[in-house]
Amino acid sequence: MFAAVPAICYNGEVMSSTSARILLIAVFIARGTSFLFSKTLMQSLPPMSILAVRFLLAFLILAVIFHRKLLHCDRNSFRGGVILGTLYTLCMIFEMFGLRHVDTGVSSLVENMAIVMVPVFTAVLTRTLPKKMTMFCAFLAVVGVGFLSLTQHSSSGSHAGMTLTILAAVTYAVCIMATEKVSRDAEPVTIGIIQLGTMGVLSLTASLITGDFAMPQTGRQWALMLFLVLLCSCFGFAFQPLGQKYVAAEEAAVLTVVNPLTASLMGILIAGESLSPMKITGYVLILAALFLYNRNT
Repeated sequence: MFAAVPAICYNGEVMSSTSARILLIAVFIARGTSFLFSKTLMQSLPPMSILAVRFLLAFLILAVIFHRKLLHCDRNSFRGGVILGTLYTLCMIFEMFGLRHVDTGVSSLVENMAIVMVPVFTAVLTRTLPKKMTMFCAFLAVVGVGFLSLTQHSSSGSHAGMTLTILAAVTYAVCIMATEKVSRDAEPVTIGIIQLGTMGVLSLTASLITGDFAMPQTGRQWALMLFLVLLCSCFGFAFQPLGQKYVAAEEAAVLTVVNPLTASLMGILIAGESLSPMKITGYVLILAALFLYNRNT
């Protein structure tokens, strides 16, 4: 589907665009596991505390491993990390508070409508008409969200949860586009580390202001937190800028299809989330939109 085009990696080694796409697929799979871990942790810890501990620990771990890169951090890398960290903090706030009221599979599928939002936003910014297939995929995705919304009506706050999840999708699309921009003339791993530090500081500040900061106490809480820190954050967030340095924003959006597939399967197989005919219809419509767009990119 994509031609393998050689590119120069951040450390001077040759890296093909195919390798960058494989890295992004692994990143999005790792990110997909975070929905279930986060939802489980929120049963005993406040959302902003989870974000603060998760991203500060991830920042400290990567800062130790890549301390030389941080010591030689240039202005573009620092600015790019702060910009992405701010945008992703907003996205994660919408995701976490929405995830409190909707199923993990529903949350991940709706949020990953970013796959069709990116080309639409790009068309608006460039003042060009989106492709007909893009608009058709966007229509399918919106109808699918409608079906999923109807399946969540039984839980308290579900309407607010769906609204927040849709806002997470919008901000996620903006994050994908911004990542492509800031990664072009900067050191991508450094950007990812600064991004995590920014997210941790902003989340901790919000948690302290609201007065609900709490650290994990039990072994189970720490196990879930370490999964979020090591798999979803250290790897999932920090290495996305590296992959996107060699992959266009629209192509990166296509690859995010593995994120909702991972989260949906985990929700059904591990968390025992129910499947109704209406939910299956919503899943099929959104996944069809993602795959159709994928085939025609």
